[in-house]
Amino acid sequence: MENFKRNLKGPFHGDGRGSLPVSFLAAAHAVRLDGFRKYTEQIKRVSSIAYNWVMQIEPEYWTSALFKGERYNHFTVNVAEPYSKLMEDVRDLPIIQKIEALRCMMMELMDNRRMVSSKWSAKLTPSKEEKLQEETLKAQGLKVLFSSDSLFEVHDDSINVINIDNWDCSCLGWKATGLPCRHAIAVFNCKGTGVYDYCSRYFTVDSFCLTYSESINPVPGIGKPVDKEDAVRVLPPCTSRSPSQQKRNQTKDLRELKRVVCCTRCKEAGHNKATCKATL
Repeated sequence: MENFKRNLKGPFHGDGRGSLPVSFLAAAHAVRLDGFRKYTEQIKRVSSIAYNWVMQIEPEYWTSALFKGERYNHFTVNVAEPYSKLMEDVRDLPIIQKIEALRCMMMELMDNRRMVSSKWSAKLTPSKEEKLQEETLKAQGLKVLFSSDSLFEVHDDSINVINIDNWDCSCLGWKATGLPCRHAIAVFNCKGTGVYDYCSRYFTVDSFCLTYSESINPVPGIGKPVDKEDAVRVLPPCTSRSPSQQKRNQTKDLRELKRVVCCTRCKEAGHNKATCKATL
């Protein structure tokens, strides 16, 4: 999104520049191909330059409608930020102490997440539990029609078809998020089926705890990290000539070796016809 905003250039038409980020985000989140095309066409009507910038990026890498993997609608912002900040803090230290600082950061991170998750009492992680409860509230009052043991019809603003064996709803919300949509939850309420049995296992507290169950062990013998002021700066060895200069000289020498002038008058090497003094 930040790159998109930086590359917005006029002229702008219709709704103008301010509508472009909204359309771009809507295109990214669209779960259907027709929805993706609708929002990208809106971008094109406002700015053809912005449209070309968007479409040069393969849509399967940034839009839900064309993503080829499993879509769980989970975005992590600045995933490398803690690592980048740590490397900035220890950039002047020797490589062994850089690795040690990284190991300590990971060890502390895993321990903190073990401690936090040990206090969770719900089936799902807090953020996913909250989303599931929101959908449960929206499922109240929806009309459910039974077609078979696994196929159902739910009436919302539109008619939605749910196949609980395939974990699929025609609204595509179930597959996009990994959590049952309101239509599927309405079916489970009618059948008396547990909703947690149809949530992605990746969102369970058990899976989260398993991810951080292993420990990174302390490493003896390295000692405390040296402060920047006390660190020994290791510089590259001094050379009489830079590599680029050496390469230029080698090229020049080879050029001089290859260039042999031969006189077309006397057939001798070392001069040409214009400077030839030989008596023929």
